[in-house]
Formats: sequence, C-alpha cells, structure tokens
Amino acid sequence: MSEEIETEPSLQHRPPSNGGKIFSAVLLVVVAVAFAFAFTIRPVSKAPEIRAAGWLNGPGPTPEELHGKVLVVDAWAFWCGPCRASAPELVKLHERYRERGVVFLGLTSEGADQDAENRRFLADTKITWPNGFGAVGTLIKLKADFIPQVWVIDRKYNLIWNVNSSEPIESAIDRALAQKP
Repeated sequence: MSEEIETEPSLQHRPPSNGGKIFSAVLLVVVAVAFAFAFTIRPVSKAPEIRAAGWLNGPGPTPEELHGKVLVVDAWAFWCGPCRASAPELVKLHERYRERGVVFLGLTSEGADQDAENRRFLADTKITWPNGFGAVGTLIKLKADFIPQVWVIDRKYNLIWNVNSSEPIESAIDRALAQKP
C-alpha cells in the first residue's frame, strides 16, 4: 500500500523571483559606490582658530605665526592619568620634529584658577611648548569628546589626523611636512 505524501503549498519548490536578483544587484551597486567613495574622497575639515584665555610655557602663537606651519595639538587636563601617561611620547615627537618646523601646542579647558596644577603637570611631564588654558571654545570646535586627544593640522590648516586614525602620527606629520607652504 503506497501512501502519497502531501506537501503544503508553502513548502513546494517555486522558481526564484526576480525581486531577489534585483535586490542583490542594487545592494552590490551600493556597496561598490560606498567602497569607491571611501577610497577616493577623503573628507577634510578645517581646523578652528586656536584660542585660549591665557598661555603657559610662553606666549600663545598668533595666527600669523601659525600660517603655513604643521601643527600638533594636544588636549589634556592636569588631573587626567592617561594624559600624563601619553606625555612622554609627545615629548619624543616634539624632540624629533621641532627642528623641522612642526609647532606643538597644548590645550586645556581648565581655567586660570587651576594655574598651579596646570604648571605642575607641565613640569612633571617635561612639556615645554606653549599650552593654552581656558580653551573650551577651541576644544568644542575640535570635537574633543575625551582626553587625551591629539590632532595633526597641515600647512593649509586642514585637520588631517586624530587619535582615532589608523595611520601612525609620524606618517601624518611627515605627509603634512611634504606639502609646499
């Protein structure tokens, strides 16, 4: 006795619809365009004017003094352990690049009321370049959501590197130095 097995209509073989093929083709085009965009167009954003309420380790630079220079800007706070831990690497970078004209600047949001703590931090970390205090506006424009944070600004005042970049900071500085002033 043979039994016939009945299958439900939803389980029966159906020829593929064109909708899946169209979706796959559209998805492939979108991915290809996104890939091309990511590798051919590099978003560049202009650095804001660097302003601070006051300066430690010497006078603050004027916009004219920064014109055509490669900048390394560091956001820090005296109470920040990671800022203290990253300082030796910045000091080494400063020693390596200062003779090539790279300008290092530090910025903190701390105000003049924290002068003693700010100066102690700079002395303890051997940071000798100018550091602006009360630089809240500049740090907001730089989108400093956390500290420590470092940016490289090229000769045309473009932000070309930050701590989220996969490129080593030295490569970004060298690339910026290769630009004609």
